[in-house]
Amino acid sequence: MTYDFRGKVALVTGAGGRRGIGRATALRLARDGADVALLDVAWPPDQRPSDEQAGWKGLASVAAEVEALGRKALTMEVDISSERQVQAAVERTLARFGGIDIFVANAGARPGGDRVPVLDLPEEDLRRVLSVNVVGTFLCCKTVGRSMVDRGKGGSVVVVSSEAGRQGRPRMAAYSASKFALIGLTQAFALEMAPHHVRVNAVCPGTVDTARLDWTARTRLGDSGLSAEEMRARMLETRGREIPLGRVATAEDVASVIAFLCAPESGQMTGQALNVNGGTVMH
Repeated sequence: MTYDFRGKVALVTGAGGRRGIGRATALRLARDGADVALLDVAWPPDQRPSDEQAGWKGLASVAAEVEALGRKALTMEVDISSERQVQAAVERTLARFGGIDIFVANAGARPGGDRVPVLDLPEEDLRRVLSVNVVGTFLCCKTVGRSMVDRGKGGSVVVVSSEAGRQGRPRMAAYSASKFALIGLTQAFALEMAPHHVRVNAVCPGTVDTARLDWTARTRLGDSGLSAEEMRARMLETRGREIPLGRVATAEDVASVIAFLCAPESGQMTGQALNVNGGTVMH
């Protein structure tokens, strides 16, 4: 199924990862005709994701792919937890393209010291996750939403929550709390934006084959004798057997649902949170 986004402009956060939902979404929207503004954080040299270390150039690589599809691309390095930076990015997008029709709030904090039991969870790690996942998404929704209202042509917003925003998980309290919050934000924002013909929905992915699994694999190596890549493959196989549909989702699986929520075909849907998890959580 393809959708007609010709003449539309999309802004996608967290778009620089080679195996990420942001990149998959940007390319899906571009294939269906949209020009795309691409946002991601600027990583310090010693913290660059492994994809970049392997030659992947992040936003620049995604922009080249968008342009190869015949669409226009704009790249911006932005910390979405900074209101000043978010406002500047939206202003640049409006100056370049004239408006924003689609906003996909995909950016999220990288896993780290927050993946511990609540009793061991440092306050600073909790605040770090909430600052990006909740405050950052709020700032983007507020700023992009204002531009949509001022323009008066409606629009579509999709917030990337998580299966962990439906059901809490041990050692993931900060992440789960942030993703639960995003569903509440989605519902409240949907009601507020409905009179302006802006629809606001969320997607809740389960396990997805993205670079985040690399981090998880490294933390589970222990004395297994496996390489990180071997551990990753084992995790994908094991998790796939646990999922009713028999496999872990790809970033493209999630991007397809996001594209649907941005299209006229979902025109009577707002305030919804759709699971994309192969059946592991059904509420």
